[in-house]
Amino acid sequence: MLIIVQPLSAGVQLALRAVESGHRCLIPTQFPELLPAEVHASARVVDWHPDHGVPALLHHTEQARTAPAGVVAGFEYIVPEAADLARALGLPALSRATALAVRQKDVMRGRCAERGIAVPGSALVTSGSRGEPPFPFPVVVKPVDCGGSLMVSLARDPEEYARACAEIHRADEVKFHNNPRRTALVEEFVEGPEFSVEGWVDDAGVHVASITTKFVSQPPQFFEMGHIATAPEQSPYGRLLADFTHRVIDAFDIDVGPFHVEARLDRGGRPVLIEVGARLAGDCIPELIHAGPGVDLYLAAIAAACGERYEEGESSPQSAGVAFVTTDRPGEFAGSVSGLEPHLGTPEFQSLVWEADKGMTLDPDDIFTNRVAQVHFRGDLARVDELVGAVLREAEVDITDKEGIRA
Repeated sequence: MLIIVQPLSAGVQLALRAVESGHRCLIPTQFPELLPAEVHASARVVDWHPDHGVPALLHHTEQARTAPAGVVAGFEYIVPEAADLARALGLPALSRATALAVRQKDVMRGRCAERGIAVPGSALVTSGSRGEPPFPFPVVVKPVDCGGSLMVSLARDPEEYARACAEIHRADEVKFHNNPRRTALVEEFVEGPEFSVEGWVDDAGVHVASITTKFVSQPPQFFEMGHIATAPEQSPYGRLLADFTHRVIDAFDIDVGPFHVEARLDRGGRPVLIEVGARLAGDCIPELIHAGPGVDLYLAAIAAACGERYEEGESSPQSAGVAFVTTDRPGEFAGSVSGLEPHLGTPEFQSLVWEADKGMTLDPDDIFTNRVAQVHFRGDLARVDELVGAVLREAEVDITDKEGIRA
């Protein structure tokens, strides 16, 4: 029996892939409504909240009356609990120190300093301790324990710095997070291209599946606007970033399961670690890796959790990319996007997936309500890069303003 704890984001697709592949699954979650009907029909879905802790997870495991084979964290906030459960069951698991270091960014920075991994200069800023930033402007301000791009911003002056820190310090409720620390991490800004590296670790070692090109929004936000997944041997940065990733995985003692390493190249072309996660990437990245390089990260993560090995085939030279169409104006979605048509007829175009319904209220500053569509491409890296960039530049979300005028 595979145990998937709190599946959200990529974890939902992981659960679906698991049941489709014939795995018996136990799924403790506080968000059962987010799971597709196929998962509910095939898996044992039980009520669990992070406040219930590992004892409740063990209770649900005992009640299932089926021998557990592996544990996978369904979301990055649950990595420590999933690791604790796996260790308690005698299954492949991250150590407690590793699970903490990949979740809390201040601990992460400390581990990097101890083990020689390049990171931006950083300092903690708690509520009431904010003064001048510890580095020259611009600085990056982020929460120490939230995910994605939530409340991450570039502060270019004292006013933006004060506003960014205050938003984190007063964050009483964070979506999907039951207990945010409300502490800011202030960092030097590394200006340069951004990538993530995806893969997994099993008893055969580290497997790098993709060098993923990242497209991010204009400052002050760092919203992720698109990704392109490419096999390491097809990426011009493949050797550099794969070697860097091996050093990161070794430094954090990640010895089982998926990983997601985010890095920027500084002005000297040196990789600088932004973040490392011992979990699957979100934002469609596993699907892109399957469509492009040809690796099924979901099955690889499941196999590793069960002490088995995923059978890798020969990687594809094709890249797969997605552009997220977002609004730059608040208002109601008019149900259409201008500027997409020239790109939907290209040989590389794969699909258009709508994320918003007509009439939905959109907010350009909210990562949960600013996207309306995904545009997927597959082909040569240079061509996919060109198409993703073109959609991000040219597509414009049609908005109905308060007077009912389509603007």
